[in-house]
Amino acid sequence: MTTQTLAAPPSAGGTTGPQRSRLARWTGPRTPARLRRIGIVLTLASLVTAVISLVSGISRAGAIDDAGNRDASLTQAAGEIYQALADADAMATSGYVSSGQEPPAIRARYDADLSRAGRRLAEASRLITPDDPAAKPLDVMITGLPAYTGLIETARTYNRQGLPLGQSYLAQASTQMRTQLLPAAQSLRHTEVSALNADYQRASALPIAVVVFGLALLFIALDFSRKEFRRTRRRLNPSVAAACCAVVAGLLWWTVATVSTGNALADANEASDAATALDEASTLVLQARSNESLVLVARSGGSASDDDFTGQIDRLLAGDGPLAVAGANGVDVAGIREATGTWVDAHKNLRKADDEGRYADALQAAVSTDEGSSGSAFTVLDKAVGDAGDTARARLSAATGDAGDASALLGFGPAVLFALAAAGFAIGIARRVEEYR
Repeated sequence: MTTQTLAAPPSAGGTTGPQRSRLARWTGPRTPARLRRIGIVLTLASLVTAVISLVSGISRAGAIDDAGNRDASLTQAAGEIYQALADADAMATSGYVSSGQEPPAIRARYDADLSRAGRRLAEASRLITPDDPAAKPLDVMITGLPAYTGLIETARTYNRQGLPLGQSYLAQASTQMRTQLLPAAQSLRHTEVSALNADYQRASALPIAVVVFGLALLFIALDFSRKEFRRTRRRLNPSVAAACCAVVAGLLWWTVATVSTGNALADANEASDAATALDEASTLVLQARSNESLVLVARSGGSASDDDFTGQIDRLLAGDGPLAVAGANGVDVAGIREATGTWVDAHKNLRKADDEGRYADALQAAVSTDEGSSGSAFTVLDKAVGDAGDTARARLSAATGDAGDASALLGFGPAVLFALAAAGFAIGIARRVEEYR
């Protein structure tokens, strides 16, 4: 009698026994399968959070680096160009008032201003690409500055010869400075200040993606631990607990770094606004000095031309003017306001002498360094504004450095912690699965 062995019928889904066993191992309702699924979710979520943290940290570090290097350098260069050009014009007109051979100190300061402006223009040209919005005002200054200096030299030549024709060249040069070079310098400065502020915002922004993924990961891990405790009455899985601690540490690192960086960048932004306002204040003072000299050169008796002096001072002292802005950003401007008032009084005495026909006395008041003279009062005010600007720029540099220190290792530190959390979740849950074998 022959015995037949009947093959087992295939499963309904067409899956053989071993295949179905392996599939059920991962997807079935049993505890090991559920633990494996949770382990995969927690591990992948930790790795995704690590990648997001790495990208966000590198982006923030890059923004701070840009703010502390390229944009800060261009912003400072633009401010120095703006101030150097205005100072050169003030020195040129002041030297012309002296008649004949201008004082060596004034000529030296004029030459130093041009050298500083040229050096800063060269630095800016290396950092600014042709398609950059700052390229156009930069080109205006690079091409216009030689023309300006040519007009000044021509004016000096005629002045040394005692010919009044030099006045027209001086006036033409000063007009070019006010209508072309200084507006271009101001446009460059505003462009770079805007770029610097954009970097500050990018560097201090809350890392929303990191926070959302990190908190979601922590919630899932804690919920899993709570449910496991209710099912098994086991209070602690060391690896999972360590992974949760790593997630918390990563989130705390981001929180502390964000707060510290934000505070430092807020101070840097305030210092930047103060420095910009003081550059503007310095330029207004220098333009007022240039106007004062131009009026004397033209011997206009303080007619319409002297209105420019009054206009510059009014803008300087206005409620929304640069001194008010600097004061609102932590600068003590009381001394500058006092020095401005002293200069205005000295200027009035100078104008009175000129209006009364005492031109020699007016001229002496303009160029003298004696106390009470317009020249002396201008020097005091110019130094006060310059010192305040230097202090604001030093504060800006220190605050940007603090922001860089606060974000140190931000790109890799939290990412490493989240990666360690992934390893902790994988190891901890794998051990729990092994307990069911």
